[in-house]
Amino acid sequence: MTSEPQLKPYQEKIITLLLKQETLLASLYQTFAQKFPEHEEFWSQLAREEEKHAGWLEQLRAATEKKVVLFNEGRIKTYTMEIFVQGLEEKLNRAKAGGFDARQALACAIDLERCLIEKNVFSLFDGMTDKAGNTMKFLAKETREHQARAEKLYRETAKGPTPQ
Repeated sequence: MTSEPQLKPYQEKIITLLLKQETLLASLYQTFAQKFPEHEEFWSQLAREEEKHAGWLEQLRAATEKKVVLFNEGRIKTYTMEIFVQGLEEKLNRAKAGGFDARQALACAIDLERCLIEKNVFSLFDGMTDKAGNTMKFLAKETREHQARAEKLYRETAKGPTPQ
């Protein structure tokens, strides 16, 4: 058994940025919950799930240290993650300042979740146990569900109020 660390410094940075990404998404969605009370439960649920995702990523990081999970960053680079996180910070500041209407907030969420799906972030961890593999499947599944739920609400809000 070698004593060399499981993660290289740049891989550790990518995982740290992934954690920050999930935390920022939770904050953004919670801000939308406050700004759009008509959809407060929708946004709060997404925020809670993003917080849960951050916890799962932390568990995956710990699992890499125990060598039960391998991390392979694939095509993801630290600078692209930094740009994505910076964009999330800007969106969060814009949201706090009231810079989104309800439909723009939904479009923003759809776009962000689509980016996460395209990056296929959760396939970067290779679980050597069933538990680790299942965690990654749940993360990917929930990200797809976030996008689908946001798209559904976006379509529903396009219809406008039902006439009395």
